[in-house]
Amino acid sequence: MSKKIRFVFAFLGCFLFGMTAVGHADPTPKPVNKYPIYRDTKWVDSVMKNLSMDEKIGQLFMVAAFTVKDKINIPELVKLVGEYHIGGVIFFKGNPCKQADVTNYIQSIAKVPLLIGIDAEWGLAMRLDSTINFGYQMPLGAISDDSIVYKMGHDIAQECKRLGINIDFAPVVDVNNNPMNPIINMRSFGENKMDVSRKATMYMQALQDQHILAVAKHFPGHGNVDVDSHLDLPVLNQSRAEMDTLELYPFRYLFARGVGGVMTAHLHIPAYDTAQHVGASLSPEITTQLLKNDMGFKGLAFSDALNMKGVSKYYDPGQLEVKALLAGNDILLYSEDVPKAIEAIKEAIDSGCIDSSFIDDKVRKILEAKQWAGLDTCHYIDLDNITSELNTYSDQILKQHIAEQSITVVKNDINFIPLKNPGNYRIASLAIGTRTEPAFQDMMRNYCKASFFHASFWAKDSDWQKLRDTLKTFDIIVISLHNVSNKHTDTYGIGDKAISFINSINNSKPVILVNMGSPYALKFFPKFNSIIEGYQDDKSFQYASAEALFGAIATHGSLPVTACTEYCADLGKTSKGLSRLRYTKPEEAGMASETLDKIDTIVKHAIKDHDMPGCQVLVAKDNKVVYCKSFGNQASNSTDPVADYDLYDLASVTKVAATTLAVMKLYEQGKIDPNSRLDTYLPELKNTNKGDLQVKEVMTHQAGLESWIPFYKSTLNSKGKPDTLYYCNWPNELYSVRVADSLYLNHNYEDSIYNIIIRSPLKARGKYEYSDLGFILMQHVIEKISGTPLDKYVDSVFYKPLGLATMTFKPLEKFPLSQIIPTEQDTYFRHQLVHGDVHDPAAAMLGGVSGNAGLFSDANDLAILLQMMLNGGQYAGVKFLKPETIKLFTSSQYASNRRGLGWDKPAIGSTLSPASQNASADAYGHTGFTGTCIWADPKYGLIYVFLSNRVNPTASNNNLLKMNVRTDIHDEIYRSFLYNYCKITD
Repeated sequence: MSKKIRFVFAFLGCFLFGMTAVGHADPTPKPVNKYPIYRDTKWVDSVMKNLSMDEKIGQLFMVAAFTVKDKINIPELVKLVGEYHIGGVIFFKGNPCKQADVTNYIQSIAKVPLLIGIDAEWGLAMRLDSTINFGYQMPLGAISDDSIVYKMGHDIAQECKRLGINIDFAPVVDVNNNPMNPIINMRSFGENKMDVSRKATMYMQALQDQHILAVAKHFPGHGNVDVDSHLDLPVLNQSRAEMDTLELYPFRYLFARGVGGVMTAHLHIPAYDTAQHVGASLSPEITTQLLKNDMGFKGLAFSDALNMKGVSKYYDPGQLEVKALLAGNDILLYSEDVPKAIEAIKEAIDSGCIDSSFIDDKVRKILEAKQWAGLDTCHYIDLDNITSELNTYSDQILKQHIAEQSITVVKNDINFIPLKNPGNYRIASLAIGTRTEPAFQDMMRNYCKASFFHASFWAKDSDWQKLRDTLKTFDIIVISLHNVSNKHTDTYGIGDKAISFINSINNSKPVILVNMGSPYALKFFPKFNSIIEGYQDDKSFQYASAEALFGAIATHGSLPVTACTEYCADLGKTSKGLSRLRYTKPEEAGMASETLDKIDTIVKHAIKDHDMPGCQVLVAKDNKVVYCKSFGNQASNSTDPVADYDLYDLASVTKVAATTLAVMKLYEQGKIDPNSRLDTYLPELKNTNKGDLQVKEVMTHQAGLESWIPFYKSTLNSKGKPDTLYYCNWPNELYSVRVADSLYLNHNYEDSIYNIIIRSPLKARGKYEYSDLGFILMQHVIEKISGTPLDKYVDSVFYKPLGLATMTFKPLEKFPLSQIIPTEQDTYFRHQLVHGDVHDPAAAMLGGVSGNAGLFSDANDLAILLQMMLNGGQYAGVKFLKPETIKLFTSSQYASNRRGLGWDKPAIGSTLSPASQNASADAYGHTGFTGTCIWADPKYGLIYVFLSNRVNPTASNNNLLKMNVRTDIHDEIYRSFLYNYCKITD
């Protein structure tokens, strides 16, 4: 079918519909218009003249179409279009590309252009795969800014236009004032009629501003029922006064503002019509008298689907359609038997039950709607790039904004939200309702070090008890609920035992409850102090909930419905957030995803060429992480893929991420002066050639120190293996310094290393020569002044308060070996794969903690550290450093030397620069021997982190440097937002 359809359209001379990428125009509400159908009737008159009565009757029908394999009904559809001249099609489950193909074909064979409709309440994803789910209307009801609803409607309208869709059967304007409602529920904006009315109007207006007909549903109000009309006919036992006060209010509000369509509901309302088994959709008292006469609705009235058991259970095909037509509906949706229905309508005309003018009036309205929708001219759909144009970056960003704006802090009695100092607590995250780690926990890993658990709603008693025992050791428990049912059940699918367990944990520990489902489920947890409502178990909503928990985003949401007396509608705590890093699309930071995608190509090429086994790459701009990916495998002979939270050996990045940071803090405290001599802090250096070296000289690598000393060589035996005089294969009181697996050094040798450095000769002072030795000396300075080992100092002053989950020295003490990336297959010293221990020989001999190397981390933690620097020394409400300190240490200190104090700088104008040629003079960073680098550029608010283990399997592999992999990536990062600058060249 597809190939034939494409062949047909190769010869069509019509212009293509929707070729422009969707979702990019500025969606600003226009002035409210009344009923949108205009009365320029030349085209309508000409079509009416050429239609037989059979063809006119066919115009009253919109039939169902499916493009998914197990339900596809295209041959039947083609017959209905060609032989019965139906007026439109409503697409259900399927694929957008197939739907476009089918739409083109049926439009080409239709005598009168077809109205194409779809239920797209939360976007095309309600019916079509490979499209964006913007979120149910319930979370939209939680948002305080109604303009976001307009923006969503705008983007949905653009997507409809791209697929040749003219009608969106949305918005739902039912006021969901019954928590037991099995069919509306999360599809409603909430229980407040004013909120429902305003938001529904914004959605409607956004659609109709772009000539997509909006259909308000389900008239006269489906929110207070407890029966699903798909299964039977619900009964709404409310008085006319009650209906007028609540249910009818949003409809009246939208009618006054020009909504073009309304869908009549299959629900029985005795206050209007006492006839048995007669729903509103079949009742003249409701559809004609109430809707059209009393309320003055002038648009198109659509019946709800006529295959639903709420009506089809009580009436046969043909009889049902006649009854729906006589009730006042203009268009009949989803008739189960169109030929039989047409015959029944013709019989009704012949018998005088229906007047032909009655049919003419309806057909004229339908044709006027078609003309308004642009169907008076030929519109065919461009079949190229459909999926990509239905998934634009702006659409994805809008979806994220919807999620972020909806998140509701329901309770915050002890001010745990946002969690300000996660490093001070032992945190457990327990995801209930899932057997795997959900997106919520994945995002949590970016903000704290936590232990992660998950459990089914239906776990065994022994499993609940095991969890209860395990959680006793933690300070804070974050419990997230997943796969909560959107429909009312006894427990919304959570299960009694799970509910009991959650409440029992809350009675014994501080618990933050995060519900990723229906807010009605909160009624089972009435005594919680800290609750976040996330509304939807979708990745965007899970990410936003985690970001809200840690203050990466502010919260403004409020409950759109009442869950119980403790959690009433409109309850919601506003939070300003803590300005932690957010995770979003590049376009939100003014960067181009297409350019950043070139990083993938560079990295994959480098891995293919064996420049490195794998890597992590992170890009952040303006406090937003826009690119964070892991590539390749952990080692050259491994099939274990690199994960985002794996730890890399940072090598010399340690010099800035640990040693220099410590010096910066001590400088602020007046305890270190960069212009002072080393022997001011290390008296043992007096009367040595190191004593009068300035701290400033040492930290800029122009103190004349040797670049490095191979300390390990003097500890090897004649066979080049570790000498048993210095080493032991197991730890004991004397051999206590771990160098590698089953290799422990005599702890007294640390003094020997220090003395070797002290006795080492100096080269010419004032000349730049990179040296590890100076930073080993600076470690001694830091520890002498602070009275604390370097690793303990930076952990307590920086890493824990920043909430860094992975950054650490000696990672094997905190992490499993499987999470630590191996480095070299050492054949000259340790004679083993270096895995879990620092690669640098000197740092290894110093027990894994050294001023020049030894630090491990993932890319995310380094980004947080750099963001603190870009923030002027502040992060998440905590002040770490002063802006002037950062400026001093990251500025070049000498005209002949690009280096700052510890920090490296770009070599402006040099092809040998360690950074991109496009980096500003304000940029600073560092590289590492193992294949790492970090760069921050204050001018652009830019962060770049690259972590690899290029030394695996051998450190002699210098391809990463030779092929400029790190700087090529850095170049693409700048190109992604500086493409209009003449400085950028290809």
